[in-house]
Amino acid sequence: MTIRRAGLVLLMMILISGGTSLGQATTALRAGASAVPITPYGKNSYWDGPVTPSGVWGENFTDSNHNGRWDPGEPFVNDARNSALDPASRGRYNGIFLAGFGNDRMATGKHDDLWARALVLDSGTTRIAIVSVDFIGYYQNAGYYGIDQVQKLLDPKLGIQEIILSSTHNHEGPDTIGLWGNSPVSGGTFPLYLKFVDRQIARAVTLAAQAAVPVRMKLGATNPQSSPALAGLQTRTDGRPPRFFDEELRVMQFVATDGPDKGRAIATLINWNTHPESMEDENTVLTSDFPGAVRDAIEKRYGGTAIYVTGDLGAVEIVDYDDPRPRTTFDGRDYPVVKDNKAATFSFTRTEAIGREVAKAAVEAIEKAEWSAVPPFSIQKRELRVPMDNLGYQFLISKGVLAQLQGFDAAGGPQAVSTVYAVRLGDAQIITVPGELFPELYYGVAKHRRRDCPKADTGRPPEPAVRDFMDAKYRFVFGLSPDELGYFVPGYDFHAPSFDPETGLQRSSDGCAGVPDHYHETNSASSKLAPAWACTAIELLGGTTAEFPACARQGYTRGLAGDSAKQGAKGRIK
Repeated sequence: MTIRRAGLVLLMMILISGGTSLGQATTALRAGASAVPITPYGKNSYWDGPVTPSGVWGENFTDSNHNGRWDPGEPFVNDARNSALDPASRGRYNGIFLAGFGNDRMATGKHDDLWARALVLDSGTTRIAIVSVDFIGYYQNAGYYGIDQVQKLLDPKLGIQEIILSSTHNHEGPDTIGLWGNSPVSGGTFPLYLKFVDRQIARAVTLAAQAAVPVRMKLGATNPQSSPALAGLQTRTDGRPPRFFDEELRVMQFVATDGPDKGRAIATLINWNTHPESMEDENTVLTSDFPGAVRDAIEKRYGGTAIYVTGDLGAVEIVDYDDPRPRTTFDGRDYPVVKDNKAATFSFTRTEAIGREVAKAAVEAIEKAEWSAVPPFSIQKRELRVPMDNLGYQFLISKGVLAQLQGFDAAGGPQAVSTVYAVRLGDAQIITVPGELFPELYYGVAKHRRRDCPKADTGRPPEPAVRDFMDAKYRFVFGLSPDELGYFVPGYDFHAPSFDPETGLQRSSDGCAGVPDHYHETNSASSKLAPAWACTAIELLGGTTAEFPACARQGYTRGLAGDSAKQGAKGRIK
């Protein structure tokens, strides 16, 4: 009898006996993890594209002003492979524009690597991959690149049923969306690089699947009240009300139960909720920002592979020095504001210190974590469709700046299309959101709405609390998964921007003194994202939505794609 067949026989005996003890339950789960670099810099045996003299990948060019980067007007060598993948890239410079903040911020070097980190979980009948990438966002299907393409690259014998991808939302990495080229109407993606990324994600998943071993799982959570290291690290963009955050940091750790790594951590997943942009907008050096320091600290402490997955970070930023009393001390050292010097204020040492503070909280959560039995293990999904009513997005799609992500309704109107996943893993549940979720949508808008200015209320009903429909003890939310559709803004506070092809999107004013203009709506694919996601997620979690007015108005959430196969509490396929 082979080892594999022996394991299956043992699993059947456990299921027949109905045993639920930790020792029995953990034999049903295998996990493997890997980390594969995706940094567009220097030598890499998997990269077959051009490299500039600075070491940053991109088409070769004549550096007329000797500043180490391509500037508009400088001659460059067009690589026809880019336009073959994406005709919209023909005639433009293809290189590494940094995402987030403004246009024309090109990478000039590297501080630390960017990664695709994969965790494969296997119960014998259900096998999924969770992947985190150090990007501003990524896509499920952007035509020539995305997770659908990754799935095609995998060996079917691996048996990976779903890939749940999340982007950390790193603002110091390549433009993988298209919005940050050298001008607002010039795309910033680098087609050859995006195909490389797909291959590396597939490689990461393959390596993780091949490394899978029997494990047991522990789950934990903390917050600033229990872990002071987290205090003062979250702030609302420009002070946009309400001042509400998802303060919970959540962890999963998988510990080998057999083999040479028995008793050691195979993988640790950290789920936290703020923008990774501590290096701010003048940095031009590639870095994974503070999540890189979080992972380094966790791996130093426990070994294995650390995976940082961002959560509900809509309107939530990292330590804003515009706050009246901002936190300036991290990991025992003070980092004061250096007037008129962003490079000195937002330094790498500060960023790494912030990461170590987050890691301290993660360690505290792990040390207090509880062992969890597995099964149950199930994954379900539904398609999400909303009208794409952001005219700026429609314009940029027509210009080839943004990928063709939309579908169309019965009347031919454009829609944004994505997927929502729900995973149950022992005492943990995961719900995904394909963008940047305002945290009050997760915890409940009626309870956590702004109350400073009633006249700013649009009158749209509050979205229900998705978290209330998750019955597991530990409840994770994976943001920017699998897509980046922008901000999910509560309907009562969604003030749509105006659009003109000449001037672009213009923010709406709030109408109340002292409240910032509504920036987030300019970067939202639809004014209906919030109710559509909340109501879809609740139904996916087994709840009913008829009682909620916000859901009664969302006819397009009905009749969505069916759930994937579900594994029940004893491992059967329902």
